[in-house]
Amino acid sequence: MSETTVSDQLHRVFATFDAQDVATLAEFMTADVQLRLGNADMIQGKTAFVDAVNAFLGSIAGVRHEILTVYEDGDAAMVEFDVHYTRHDGGVVTLPCCNVFRLRDELIAEYRSYIDATPVYAEH
Repeated sequence: MSETTVSDQLHRVFATFDAQDVATLAEFMTADVQLRLGNADMIQGKTAFVDAVNAFLGSIAGVRHEILTVYEDGDAAMVEFDVHYTRHDGGVVTLPCCNVFRLRDELIAEYRSYIDATPVYAEH
């Protein structure tokens, strides 16, 4: 990425995600972005990306990503973090996660999130 580092860009991506600003989040993606959240099916395209992220955000009351490490190698980046979910019942669940990104023309072309979010939706 030209004037900013990949790490800086990914920090902005997660801050935008945490703010639930899906329109701005989509601006970080290529038109043909591929997204896979957890064990859900892979989706492709910016419209499908926006729909999937909106559906996910509708299933929780809030989210905050705490980035631990960003690894970069060429057009690939991996982010290790803890994600803090606020459930609709007010409970908070913190889970470890790892995302893998492929970049193209300073945008995210592939967004793969490796997490077991089952505890977020489990009955308490």
